[in-house]
Amino acid sequence: MAEAEGGASEQDDVSFLRTEDMVCLSCTATGERVCLAAEGFGNRHCFLENIQDKNIPPDLSQCVFVIEQDKNIPPDLSQCVFVIEQALSVRALQELVTAAGSETGKENLGKGTGSGHRTLLYGNAILLRHLNSDMYLACLSTSSSQDKLAFDVGLQEHSQGEACWWTLHPASKQRSEGEKVRVGDDLILVSVATERYLHTTKENEVSIVNASFHVTHWSVQPYGTGISRMKYVGYVFGGDVLRFFHGGDECLTIPSSWSNEGQHNIVVYEGGSVMSQARSLWRLELARTKWAGGFINWYHPMRIRHITTGRYLAVNDQNELYLVSREEATTASCAFCLRQEKDDQKVVLEDKDLEIIGAPIIKYGDSTVIVQHSESSLWLSYKSYETKKKGLGKVEEKQAILHEEGKMDDGLDFSRSQEEESRTARVIRKCSSLFTKFIK
Repeated sequence: MAEAEGGASEQDDVSFLRTEDMVCLSCTATGERVCLAAEGFGNRHCFLENIQDKNIPPDLSQCVFVIEQDKNIPPDLSQCVFVIEQALSVRALQELVTAAGSETGKENLGKGTGSGHRTLLYGNAILLRHLNSDMYLACLSTSSSQDKLAFDVGLQEHSQGEACWWTLHPASKQRSEGEKVRVGDDLILVSVATERYLHTTKENEVSIVNASFHVTHWSVQPYGTGISRMKYVGYVFGGDVLRFFHGGDECLTIPSSWSNEGQHNIVVYEGGSVMSQARSLWRLELARTKWAGGFINWYHPMRIRHITTGRYLAVNDQNELYLVSREEATTASCAFCLRQEKDDQKVVLEDKDLEIIGAPIIKYGDSTVIVQHSESSLWLSYKSYETKKKGLGKVEEKQAILHEEGKMDDGLDFSRSQEEESRTARVIRKCSSLFTKFIK
């Protein structure tokens, strides 16, 4: 980012918002701390994800609404991440929309302008792409709210026209139009198409999001930067979907006969075809909202979520590994960290050490990690046993367990999933295209 901004300091790299950065929009207007979220698969309407979690300490000034019974439920931040795909002046946007009548205009509308990682300014019109679904945040033409002058807000597959564009305005008198937008700023988003504010309210005790003439102040929570993804391809980031490889010929997974009842709820090491199947995929979720998509570093507490079941790796009272639902995923049972080596030193990081984007340390296929349960300090290991399988006779299986000392070969390597590979490839192609346009 220093190169892109003509010698900006490293601190500026994460102080100001730029195109290709990933953000979450949070607010407390409904009396709870929530984030703007969307699924994009079936349901196109946006909703509010409750992120009131005792274990997320990014901005303590905004945590006064913490509800005790929700303190350990991890938010699903994967639904809340939006990429700032493009930023234009309002005048440039109007010219682009006007030109959309031609074939060339239709092709270019909503695509990159060759500006690279452009710093956002108050007054800019921006295009927000939902990371999970690759669709755009839009002011829809429907209205399901009790407010008859409000429109629904949701996702749209294309970005033609003005429906997907939002202008940025400062919510604080300490900021003014034309000034750079800082990470953590409170801002107001206005739909270009309808001139209504992105708004949250409660209807029939249910929190909703719509485009209204009523104002809501949104806080920009940084998830990750576009420049870090481009510069450090191959490193492990929070939110990545990956596989834990053990010994090169097996990976951490659940058995094909897995169920959430009793002795069938276990985690195993298995080889063969499972190494390319979905049941061996996991997501690393850092236990925070600020820079949750930053680099995975040593000692940083995280939850490990199984993709196909949606459940979290956890430890029971007997120190056995099993999967639990989101509502049961407490920090005490589900927080793990990565270590370089086994030792008795228990490191507890302070909030100031956690609330950073981190450094590129752990690399796919290159770094060997050891997984430790944060609360108990036990190590992720395995126990071997023989079992009979139809058509195969006696076979050896390995059940993943936690152990005080573990084994010599407890080290694991990360393997990127096809989803992450394709996403990285898209980022590289896009950045290469922008660079080509820039040098021309």
